[in-house]
Amino acid sequence: MIRIKSKKKVRQFQEFLMNSWPAKHYYFLNGWVLRFTVGVTSRANSVFPVGYTGAQKDLGSDIDLVEKAYNVHKLPPVFTIPEFHEPKNLKAKLLERGYHTYDHTSALGIKIEDLQNESINEDFEYYIFGSRNEEISGFLAKFSKRNEEEQRIIQEINQRILIPKKCYMLTKCKNVIIGTLLAVLVPQGYMYIGDVFVHPNYRRQRVASSMLVKLIDKWAIKEAVKNIWLQVEINNKKALNLYYKIAMRKLYNYFYMKRDQ
Repeated sequence: MIRIKSKKKVRQFQEFLMNSWPAKHYYFLNGWVLRFTVGVTSRANSVFPVGYTGAQKDLGSDIDLVEKAYNVHKLPPVFTIPEFHEPKNLKAKLLERGYHTYDHTSALGIKIEDLQNESINEDFEYYIFGSRNEEISGFLAKFSKRNEEEQRIIQEINQRILIPKKCYMLTKCKNVIIGTLLAVLVPQGYMYIGDVFVHPNYRRQRVASSMLVKLIDKWAIKEAVKNIWLQVEINNKKALNLYYKIAMRKLYNYFYMKRDQ
């Protein structure tokens, strides 16, 4: 089992996440990483406070600079707050300024050899692609809450995933798309799983777990993947139970903080 016991390890996973979901613009402020991508997804539009080189007396003015930077981009300032963050009193300082928490999320992980064997639903067909094609984009656009412009920006984010290796899985039943997922492999041997979505009519039929097993068998092993990790919102109990069932366990938790404009 992967275990995270230190700030250093959380920082490493936050770097994995930044590389797996690249923002359009970056700004660096005393160890913080500010990300901007036209407001689409909190991951690509938030501050990653994984290190802080500023002085405690300057924390308030640094938050002022963050707010000014996001206002220039016409975006609300958002902070990602993992269990280990710097400085330690950042959450308290943001609460004092009227920020609130939302989207509490758990990062889960497992060593590939510890993954519990799951039977694959062979009623479906599984395909792996090196890039996000029109079928995948169309399927996610149909069932997601994002409008056409937001879907275009998501496609641009996917196109920026260059240095880590990536692949996409598409699952069909009688030529009808029923599921997708994205896999991004970073050089350290960790494979990040994202954009997991199953057609509402095909849930509870082992689609998601079958995609993961197929991905490992057909792609991950050949790419020398050592560990798998992903993120699930804590209130998504069905997804959490699915991943716990295949022996994935919590690495660390995080949430976002923003102030209503």
